[in-house]
Amino acid sequence: MDTSSADEGRILPADRQAPFAFRVKKISAYACLAPTPAVVSSFGARRERGALLVALEDETGHVGWGEIWCGMPAAGALHRLALLREFVAPFLAGQLVRDIPACVRTLATRLAPVEILAGERGPVSQVLAGLDSALWDLRARVAGLPLHALLGTGSPTLRCYASGIAPDASEAVLDRLRSQGHRAFKFKAGFDDARTLPLLADQRRRLMPSERMMIDANCGWTPRSALAAVRELREVELEWIEEPIRPDCADDDWMRLREVAATALAGGENLFSAAEFSRASAWLGVVQPDVAKWGGVSQALRLGREVERRGGLFCPHSFGTHIAAMTSAHVLAAVGGRGYLELDVNDNPLRASASYAGWIARGSITLPDAPGIGVGLDVAGISAHVRDSFSIAAAGVAFT
Repeated sequence: MDTSSADEGRILPADRQAPFAFRVKKISAYACLAPTPAVVSSFGARRERGALLVALEDETGHVGWGEIWCGMPAAGALHRLALLREFVAPFLAGQLVRDIPACVRTLATRLAPVEILAGERGPVSQVLAGLDSALWDLRARVAGLPLHALLGTGSPTLRCYASGIAPDASEAVLDRLRSQGHRAFKFKAGFDDARTLPLLADQRRRLMPSERMMIDANCGWTPRSALAAVRELREVELEWIEEPIRPDCADDDWMRLREVAATALAGGENLFSAAEFSRASAWLGVVQPDVAKWGGVSQALRLGREVERRGGLFCPHSFGTHIAAMTSAHVLAAVGGRGYLELDVNDNPLRASASYAGWIARGSITLPDAPGIGVGLDVAGISAHVRDSFSIAAAGVAFT
């Protein structure tokens, strides 16, 4: 895999474009499933969290981490691991990488039969996204730089918000989040409107004037019910309304919502190409790609810079472990950091040993100076939740 540096040259600042290469010596992956308290949203209650976490090691012992999205069902982690193990890992092990986007495109050709013949567009996109992020984390660790410093010149201090909050969350729950440094809160919506919409209005009244509030409908409304909901919420001060309807709804439905809503519409976690993001730019004021679902660092960075140029708000989506959250944080910092970083505050044993709460103060998070994304995976700490794993080295194969 001998690739040029043309693509990286369009991503990296001028002073980071010197010839650079590393060899992937070993690939390890961990498919994890962990029981959790119920997280209720418009598509039901989730009582299990899944994640596929991948580690890429170079010849000098540096390790880069990436997360491959496995949200629904959680057992999808096992399926994505099978794709990675069968189609990608044996080929990537031993390769010399000079250009990450070009490398990922080459990997995409290995997965093309799965994407096309088996109709697995989502899983293939997620596997490639996680690998792209892991390659960038490894590249930054080899260079001895925080990922955001490798990618750009933005500030390592970002606004953040607590995500995944139930609409009937108690004051005690909000006070606990405040004690952790949060000053912005995103509540679930899109279900049981007769009960939930008044609760959301009550939550806004209970928040302090300086605190921020968002809601996420998780595509739970039809175009008609979404219009009714956004009209009812017009007097509620919100930063945005996220995914009020499905991304494949008609353009006219989205444009009508944009005209009626008193605040910005947000979305992007369920878009899977640059063309889809370009189409949605007509109605999305807040753009939210997920580095674990589509494009990884390479595409999220390009998209974030484009959103910033046109004056939108770039707020990467993340609802998994600390690996994806911190990858998103570094991308957000690299593009200028005007947006918010999403931090899932629901219980999740897969990130229990990697709290970033100590980095949060007065509604902002400051990234560490450590190389790469600044965090890794405590494999021993989550061993009870690892359902399948493998390691493939360049000189051979060793399954664990």
